[in-house]
Amino acid sequence: MYALAKLDGEVLVVMGEKLRALRKQKRYSQAQLAERIGVSRKHMCDIEAGRGTTLLTFIKLLKEFRKSDKLLEILSGPSLSPKDTFEKEHA
Repeated sequence: MYALAKLDGEVLVVMGEKLRALRKQKRYSQAQLAERIGVSRKHMCDIEAGRGTTLLTFIKLLKEFRKSDKLLEILSGPSLSPKDTFEKEHA
């Protein structure tokens, strides 16, 4: 839960660092990874520096590193409307 206590900008920096470590573990250069997911090398640099990206690019990164299990968990879970969620939490 420590990660949730961080400010949004701090979370982006930590995620960028983790993505950089995964990239290096796969022995990809920034340019190689950028090409694989369809972004510029500059954008890949920005992501690793914690300057953010789109959700679509983040999903592509998760897939590239075979880390999309949590994404699949979210997608396969029950779909509740915000109203249903509120009523369930306050019942």
